[in-house]
Amino acid sequence: MIEAIAATGSISKAAARLGLTQPAVSTMLRRVESHLGVQLFVRSPEGVTPTPVGAEVATRARAALASIDDLNAALAHRIRDPSAMPLLRVGVQACPALTRLSDHLGALSPASRLQLRVDQGGGRIPALLASGALDVGLLQEPVDHVPRPARDDLERFVLVEREPILVGVSSSSPLAAHDTVDLADLADQDWLDDPLDDGPWPAYIRGVCAGAGFQPRVRYWSSDWQISASLIRSGRAIGLYQPTASARDGIVFRRLTGDPIVQRIVLVWRPEAERAAGRLRVVFSDIYMDLVRAQPVFSDWWDDHPEAHPAFPVTAGPVGAGPVAAGRDAGSGKGGGSRNPHMGG
Repeated sequence: MIEAIAATGSISKAAARLGLTQPAVSTMLRRVESHLGVQLFVRSPEGVTPTPVGAEVATRARAALASIDDLNAALAHRIRDPSAMPLLRVGVQACPALTRLSDHLGALSPASRLQLRVDQGGGRIPALLASGALDVGLLQEPVDHVPRPARDDLERFVLVEREPILVGVSSSSPLAAHDTVDLADLADQDWLDDPLDDGPWPAYIRGVCAGAGFQPRVRYWSSDWQISASLIRSGRAIGLYQPTASARDGIVFRRLTGDPIVQRIVLVWRPEAERAAGRLRVVFSDIYMDLVRAQPVFSDWWDDHPEAHPAFPVTAGPVGAGPVAAGRDAGSGKGGGSRNPHMGG
C-alpha cells in the first residue's frame, strides 16, 4: 500500500491499483502512520508527496516486494516443469565492471538458465541470498560492516579487502587543484546521494562524516549516473565514486586524505553454485584489473597497498597487461586470499 501511494502520488490512484476503495486506503495509511508515530505523506490538492521518512519506508517496501516476486518466479519455474533447465540466479550490485561482466554471464553455468538481478544498493542481494532466492551475489560493503547472520550453508569470499572511495568534483572546482581532499573540506559542499541505496552505505558514510565533524549536506538525489555526472560536472554537487570508475569529461577524481571511506568487494554463493561462483570470480578478476590499470589515481594506490588485495597481483602493471593468474581455480570460488551511495560506471 505504501509503495503504491508513493508510485502513483495519489491515494485514489493507489486504491484503484490495489483494487480497494479510497476510504479503505486512507484508513490503512492513517493506521500505519499512527503505528510508526510519524507522517509518511504530505497531502495537497495535487496529490500526496512522501516525507523523507515516507520515502525511506517506500524504498524498503519495494525491496520487500521484489524479494517476494523473485521467490514466486523461482517457485513457478519448478512448479510448471520439474524437469526444466535449472535456474542460475545471479545478483550484482551496480559497479564499474558490470557492463563488461554481463558479456560473460552466460558462460557461468551453460547448463542453466540465467536470471540476472542488478541492484543499486547492497541491502537486497544479501537478503535474497539468505532467503534462497539468489544463488550467487557480487556486492560491495563498507570495510567495517559486519554482515548479519545468514544461512549456515552460504559461502563467502572477499575478492578485494580494501578499496578507497574517491570523491568526484567539477574540473573547475578549487578542490580539483589538490592531489587529495580532506573529508572535512566537503562539509560546505552540496552532496549527491542515491535514493535507492537500501544497504549499509548511507549510515556508514554519515557516521564517517560525523567523525570529521559534519553531516553531508545532501541537496540532490539521483540513481541515474548520467544525471549525477551532469550535476557534478556543473559544480552543483560532489559525489562519491568507486575507484575503478571510468573517466568523465569535466569531472576529476581525487582521493580523500587518509582514505576514510573504504569498501570491500565480496562474492557470496550457495554451495550448489560453487562452480558458477568460481567462474564469476575469474571473469570479474580479469575485468577488475583492467579497470585498475586504466585509473591512475587508483593504480598508484593499488601498487602501494598490496595488503589490500591479497587475491590479486601486487602491482597493477601496464594497461593491457593480460589476465590475472594468481593461483586461481576456475572451478571454485575459494582460495587465493584471506577470506565494497557511491557511483560506479
